[in-house]
Amino acid sequence: MRPMKKILLFLSIPVIYLSCNHSPSSGADSLQVAKPEPVLLSSTDSISVDLVELKEKGLLENTRLITLSKDPVYRKKKKYNAIALKDILEKYSSAKKQNAAETKVVFECEDGYKPEMSLEKLLASKAYLAVSDADAPEDKEWEPLEEKGREIKIAPFYVIYEGVAGDDVNYKWPYNLVKIHLAPLHENDAVLVPRSESAMAGYVLFKNRCQTCHSINKIGGKMGPELNFPKNVTEYWKIEDLKAFIQNPEAYRNDVKMPNLGIKPKEAEEIIRYLEYMRKNKIN
Repeated sequence: MRPMKKILLFLSIPVIYLSCNHSPSSGADSLQVAKPEPVLLSSTDSISVDLVELKEKGLLENTRLITLSKDPVYRKKKKYNAIALKDILEKYSSAKKQNAAETKVVFECEDGYKPEMSLEKLLASKAYLAVSDADAPEDKEWEPLEEKGREIKIAPFYVIYEGVAGDDVNYKWPYNLVKIHLAPLHENDAVLVPRSESAMAGYVLFKNRCQTCHSINKIGGKMGPELNFPKNVTEYWKIEDLKAFIQNPEAYRNDVKMPNLGIKPKEAEEIIRYLEYMRKNKIN
């Protein structure tokens, strides 16, 4: 999840995803080509859902009030106007046609944050798309939120759950959400999963804590920098500094966006071991 956190934003450090234009001719013999109709948003063959477009077309207005006893982002009781995420996916994507156990959901946020989770797990949960904030002032759709003097943009959409703990890393709570994509669960395994058993623990940690913001071989989030191509982060950071930075970024950089995630020394070492493994497995 990303409660007030852009997961493992390593390096805000300097060293550290039809249109047809036809100009119809005038004249009786000219061939008139009709402009193609846009693809319907309700198509169940789509693997992507543009939430902003749905809202612009008035298709996200049938909401219900959802109350969270402790919202992980605002860190207090919150009420939202929301729609069951399962209903949105089944109506506007090919979710019903997919093998949910072999499919993942990729959330695309405005700021480059890109968490993903199992479609099977999402459909089995009480997941909702918060369309607006029922606690917001009259002139706003969302209650303002700041952290460390920086405004946090929750709009346009936020994924919330009933009955899920905010710190359960198996469930993602993306805000500033604009699109949802469906993809094969293991589509990137060949590029990212290490063949070395010694690097596997670090891979699991990286996937759950870092990949939402960072990419390896251009796969992952775009909020933070790419960590392997063309240069691996271990090639220009001293290992001890990198380990310390992962555990406590504020000790290295003033007003750093990366939060302290409570990563233990052993976990930081495992993540670095995976990064060192990937240094020898760059894309061409």
